[in-house]
Amino acid sequence: MSESKTLTPEQIAALEKEGFDRNDPSGPWVLAFAAGIVITLVLVVLAVDYLFQATLDQNINDSVLTQDSPELQEIRTKEAEQLNHYRYADAEKKAVRLPIDRAMELFAVEAKSGKLFYPTKPSPVKAPEPDAAAAGAAPAAAATSTPTPAPGAAPHK
Repeated sequence: MSESKTLTPEQIAALEKEGFDRNDPSGPWVLAFAAGIVITLVLVVLAVDYLFQATLDQNINDSVLTQDSPELQEIRTKEAEQLNHYRYADAEKKAVRLPIDRAMELFAVEAKSGKLFYPTKPSPVKAPEPDAAAAGAAPAAAATSTPTPAPGAAPHK
């Protein structure tokens, strides 16, 4: 048979004098405290991982992706020189390459005066597409009609 051991008041006083606590810790409180520690630890690990990844991505972007390669810088310098400086395109024919800003100014002046070198004709504005109700009839009409070639176009073979 099980005997429960009870302490006498003298034994309790002697234990208290020695510094022992006879109360057992509460199980649910210990479990809740341990769960809190584990959750806190997991949150800290996730936060550190997030900060690490963000810092790593920023460092990669700063060190690799934002720096232009020397070849690209050389190409850009050469293109900027070609776009912004006068030079001979063909010295024998006395053909000159103009800076892009000056060429755009000259083109605008020619366009205003109507002396464009390029064949530019006003083109008609496209009619808006019919709405959904008439859309069913439009494809059928388009399928039955034969397309007419543009003036000056070669016949299609």
